[in-house]
Amino acid sequence: MAQTGELLGVWFLLLGLGAAFLHRLRLPGALAELPFPPPAEARYALYFLLAVELRLTICAARVRALERRARRAAAARRAGPFAVAPPGLLEVGAGVGKGVAEAVMGNFLGVALAGGALLLRLAAQPDGPKVTARRASEKRRAVARERRRAAWFIVGVGAVCVVAVWLPLVQPRLAPLFRAGMGALVR
Repeated sequence: MAQTGELLGVWFLLLGLGAAFLHRLRLPGALAELPFPPPAEARYALYFLLAVELRLTICAARVRALERRARRAAAARRAGPFAVAPPGLLEVGAGVGKGVAEAVMGNFLGVALAGGALLLRLAAQPDGPKVTARRASEKRRAVARERRRAAWFIVGVGAVCVVAVWLPLVQPRLAPLFRAGMGALVR
């Protein structure tokens, strides 16, 4: 399976090449027959908006998948090996009270069972606050990384669209400069 970065590179390559070759596509017949056909910039703007919508949809889907995976992992950790919630202060107090009552009544097996149950509940506590904070920060970093990739993708496709629109306007002015520069290199 391809890595996420490689897959994003393929999306950028496809949409970037699409923007670069958009000028080769002819306008549909109804648009071409208008007295004032839409300018090339309108086609590139529409293409850019469609590419942005596609990339933001992909980004939202990946962020939802990250959050769903984090929720599923948190639920699995909460279930834990014994599927019991960690004891609260009230439960600890009740467990100690039950153990004391069993000791007063002379039932030492009951004391041992109450103490063992309390120890098992304490052992079944979820990860500490540091581990929980680390997992939350990993999820935040993954979401931020995905959004950063989406932003760079949008900037890249936008730059390709801008270059493709401006190139026919700037090319007549730059051609003599390039020829003069190449002539200086050849000499």
